[in-house]
Amino acid sequence: CVLKQGGKVGYDATWVEKLQNSIKRNITLPYKFTCLSDCDVPCDRIPLISTGKGYWSKLELFRPNLFDGPVLYIDLDNVICGNLDNLVEKIKHEKFVMLREYDTKVASSSIMWWNGDFSQLWLKWLNNTPEFWRSQYAKMPKIGDQAFIEDNIQHTFLQNYIPEDWISWSNQKKISVESRVLVFRKPGQKPSNMSDHPMVQQNWK
Repeated sequence: CVLKQGGKVGYDATWVEKLQNSIKRNITLPYKFTCLSDCDVPCDRIPLISTGKGYWSKLELFRPNLFDGPVLYIDLDNVICGNLDNLVEKIKHEKFVMLREYDTKVASSSIMWWNGDFSQLWLKWLNNTPEFWRSQYAKMPKIGDQAFIEDNIQHTFLQNYIPEDWISWSNQKKISVESRVLVFRKPGQKPSNMSDHPMVQQNWK
């Protein structure tokens, strides 16, 4: 995961702790939990180094030689609500996988999987200024770091490998009992301000 403190949501180390706890409950496969962050966190930490603002800091995941082996990346505002072992098994041989937004059908970086060296993403980011890239990806539906990643790496979609109802969205009225991850998409819809949501009550701790 990646923690860039503050912003409109107010992310801090407690979000990392909640995600780490939920991973412990829901993955039995061997793994190492790591956070790229600009502050102390209750897990293995890789310091952030760039001036990327907010979610753009996620591009640091692709700095050369950070990880040895496959990576499952999960946004801090996702709520893990079911076992992820089968999800990992279904994508473990894939090179680069991104979540697909349910309505716009563009790629989302809230859940990603990769196996290999994709440092070309970081190197391309460094080829221009952060302001340039933010201006290039400033309009919906292709916005932000996820649009940059989608445009610059060959990828497949997570929903190609798993049942659709394994992924739920915070604005859905009905959530499947098979859901493994609850995805929050907007600043006004986060587990921190939707504490009455039953899946948040049960799993965000």
